[in-house]
Amino acid sequence: MTPKEMALTAAKALDEKKGGDIAAIEITEQTTLADYFVIATGNSNTQINALCGAVEKAMKEQAGEDPLRREGYRDGTWVLLDYGCVVVHVFS
Repeated sequence: MTPKEMALTAAKALDEKKGGDIAAIEITEQTTLADYFVIATGNSNTQINALCGAVEKAMKEQAGEDPLRREGYRDGTWVLLDYGCVVVHVFS
């Protein structure tokens, strides 16, 4: 699966769980950290965790990928999922 397809998979999973302000931004020319940055908002800590769970499930099932790193789960007000070529950030 290409980085673009992975980013779209994450965005679709966020949309299916009613994430807000979803954007998949190509950042290939701006940084070497990733090819795509996917952002979305959630209305509560519970929704943020559900959004990230949906992304992780979709990425595992469709791309065979687990995140390399997860940050922010403890606070619940933001979560960052790093898939190498795609970074997903969900926040309130």
